[in-house]
Amino acid sequence: MKTVKSLAILLAALLLSLSCIPAAAGEAAPSRNPSDGMYWPEERIFPAFSEPEGPLTAFPTDLFDGPELTALACLQGFANAKSTQVAILDGDVEAWLAEYGYTYDTATAENAYEKIRELCADAVLGAVLYSEGLSGEYRNLANSVGSVLKAVPLTRELYEKWSEKGIELPVLADLTGLTYRTPAEIYGYFYENYWPQCSRRILTVQRTDLPFQMRDLAAATGGAVVYLSCGGGEETELFKKFLRDMTPGASIVTGWYAGQERELMSAAGECGLSCVPSDFFSNATVFAKDRRISAPAVPDMPKLENKIYIAYFLSDGDNIQYDMHAMRAYWDGSAADRGQVAVNWTISPALADIAPEMMNYYYAGATDSECFVCGPSGMGYVMPLNTFGDVGNHFPSDESFRAYVELTDRYLRRSGLRAVTVWDNLSKSQRDIYSRYGNYLYGVTVQNFTDASLRRRYTGRVNDMLFIQQTPAYFAKNAEGTTPLTQIENDIKDAVKYLRYNGGAPVFVAAQASVWAFPDIGEVAALKEDLCSYYAEAYGADAVEFVRADHFFNLYYEAYGLPVDITLRPENSADAGRGAGTADSTTDGSCATLWTAEEPGEKSVVYSLGAKYTLNRVSLYHAEAAGLDPSLNTADFTVSVSTDGETWTEKAHVTGNRGACSDVRFDAVDASYVKITLNDPGADGVARIADIGIYGRCEGYKDHCPRCGKVHKGFFDSILGLIHRVIFFFAELFGKY
Repeated sequence: MKTVKSLAILLAALLLSLSCIPAAAGEAAPSRNPSDGMYWPEERIFPAFSEPEGPLTAFPTDLFDGPELTALACLQGFANAKSTQVAILDGDVEAWLAEYGYTYDTATAENAYEKIRELCADAVLGAVLYSEGLSGEYRNLANSVGSVLKAVPLTRELYEKWSEKGIELPVLADLTGLTYRTPAEIYGYFYENYWPQCSRRILTVQRTDLPFQMRDLAAATGGAVVYLSCGGGEETELFKKFLRDMTPGASIVTGWYAGQERELMSAAGECGLSCVPSDFFSNATVFAKDRRISAPAVPDMPKLENKIYIAYFLSDGDNIQYDMHAMRAYWDGSAADRGQVAVNWTISPALADIAPEMMNYYYAGATDSECFVCGPSGMGYVMPLNTFGDVGNHFPSDESFRAYVELTDRYLRRSGLRAVTVWDNLSKSQRDIYSRYGNYLYGVTVQNFTDASLRRRYTGRVNDMLFIQQTPAYFAKNAEGTTPLTQIENDIKDAVKYLRYNGGAPVFVAAQASVWAFPDIGEVAALKEDLCSYYAEAYGADAVEFVRADHFFNLYYEAYGLPVDITLRPENSADAGRGAGTADSTTDGSCATLWTAEEPGEKSVVYSLGAKYTLNRVSLYHAEAAGLDPSLNTADFTVSVSTDGETWTEKAHVTGNRGACSDVRFDAVDASYVKITLNDPGADGVARIADIGIYGRCEGYKDHCPRCGKVHKGFFDSILGLIHRVIFFFAELFGKY
C-alpha cells in the first residue's frame, strides 16, 4: 500500500498546480491562470474554450492503442484549457471541424511524438503511472488522479516508450503498487484520497474501453471519471456518495452507464442531478465554445380548425453523441423528404454549451415544418417519476426538482426550445413546479410505459400549462425488427377515437417514435398520408394535420380558452415609431434576430394584436438572450395596454432589471394593443429587444369540454358536459391525469 506516499506526492503537486483546480459546484470558476483559454462562469454547466489562434494539431486515432489514446485525450484537455490547439480525429470529427471553420495539421507516425513532447512541455506537470493487470478500472482511476494533478496517465510500458521518444515527465503519482481489485475498492480509494481536491461540477461515467471520449473534458476541468454499477449494492452506494457531494442545479453527470439506463437516471435523480448522455462524444474541449445560438424563426401559427392535430416527436436527441453522429447521418440522409411533414426533433439543450455549432447546423438547415424540442426530461436526462422497474418518484425533494427545472428553463431560453418530452411521468407537485418555473415552455409531454392508455388521464393542465400524454409513448421496432406503419397508425386512431372526434371540435394527439423505428422522414410522411386517407371520407381530405410542437400547444390553448402566445398568430405587427421602423423581428419566436434602436433616449414599441384578447402576461427577452453582454439588458421598462391604440393603461413598471428575460404577469385585462416602453435601455443607451411573448385568451373562444373535446349544446348534452367536468376535476385533484 502506498497511500501515504501517494498523498505526499499529491500535496507536492497541488502546491505546483493550485491555480488549475476549478471552483466547487455552484461557485464561479476562475480560469486556471490569467492566460488560460477556459471560461467557466457559474451560469455555464460546461466551460467554454478559447478560439484557436491557428491550425489545430490533429491526431488520428489509428496511430495509437487504447492506453495511449487515453493519455492523449488527457493531454488534449490540459493543452486546450490553455488555448485550443489539439483535436483527435475519429469518425465524423473532421466534418464538424469544418462547420466550426477550423483548419488543422494532421500528425503522422513520423512526427506525432515530437508534437506530443511539445504539448507536454507546455501543458502538463508530470505523469501518473498505473497498471491494468488487476482491473481495467485503473485506467479511469489514473485519468481522475491525473485530472487533479494535471498529469498524464501512463502505463509503465507507455511511460518507458514516451521516455525513449524524448518525452520525459516526472512521476507525480505511482498507482502500480495498489492491490485493489473491485470497482468499489478502486474508486473508494480515489474518493478518500483525491475526490476532496476534485471539481464537483462535472462527474463523468465512462467505460474503460472508451479510451478518449469525454476524457479531455474531465482533464481540463479537474473532474473525475468513474464507472460504478447503478443497480444496487456496494458500488451503487459509493456512486451516490460522489453524487451527493455535487450541487443540484449547478452540477451535471456526463458519459453513460451501459447497464439499465433507468438505474443511472434513478441514482442521479435521487441526488437531485441529471445526466447528459455522451459516451461516444469526443473533442469536447474543441467544440465547447462561447458562440451564439441562432434559433430559427417560428412560422405563423395556422388558423385553428376542427381538425385532428398531431405533434409527432422523434426520440434520442437528449444524447449529445447521437446529436454528433447518428442524428447528422439521419438528418442529411432525409434531406429529400424533410419538409413534407411536420416533425419535432428532440435535441439536447446542453449543445448550447458543449457544441453550439452542432446545434446551429441543424437549426440552419431546418424547414418551416421542423421544430426542435428538448429531450427527456430537460437539461440532462432524468426520470422524475419512473413507471416500471424501480417505480416511483426518485427526486428526494421538490427543492431539488425546482433547481433542475430552473436550470432547464435557463438552457431552453439559450437554445430556443419551447417544449420538453418527459420520461416517464411527473408527480402532481412536479407538474406544478414545471408550470411555475419553466417560464419559457409552451408545454410538456409525458409517457407512461406501464399503462399507456389515455383512459388513465395522464393529460392535464396545471397553471395554464398543458401536460399531454404521448400515444404511443415510444413507438419502436417490434421483436422481428420491423416497424409496420399499421401499428403506430392504430395507436393514433385509438387516441382519436377515445377523444371522440366528430369533426365538430379539434382534438390533439402527441405521438412519439424511436428515431430508429423509421429509416428516414419519408416513412413519417407516408404515415401522415395514410391517416389523411383514413379520415378523408368522413371529415375531408385535410382533417388530419401534423404540426410543430410550438403550434400544437398554442392551438390547444386557443381551443380551450387558455392564454395563447399571440405573437405566433399572423395578425399581429410591431411598430417602433419614427426612425426605428418595424420591430417584427421581436415576434418571430427567435432571440437570434435582435431589434435595436441606437438613437439616445426612451424608446417604445407598439404591438397591434389584430383582435381583442384578455391579456395576463408579457415575456420580454433582452440583449443577453441574443448572446450579448448582460450589461446591455434593458434596465427599466413599462408595459401598457390599450383597446384603441390611443388611450393607454400601465400594467407593469420594471426597474433595475439585470436578467436576460423578464416574465411579467398582471391581472387579466382586455386589450388589442400592447406598448413596451424602454425607459432605461441598458449600459450603452441602445434600445434592444431580442423577442417578446404576449399571452392572452382569444375573444369568443368555444368552450370545449376538457375531457372529450366536444362543445356541449342543448340541455341533455350540457348535463353530459357537467358530468365530464366533474370527472376531470377529480382526476386532476387526485393526480390521475
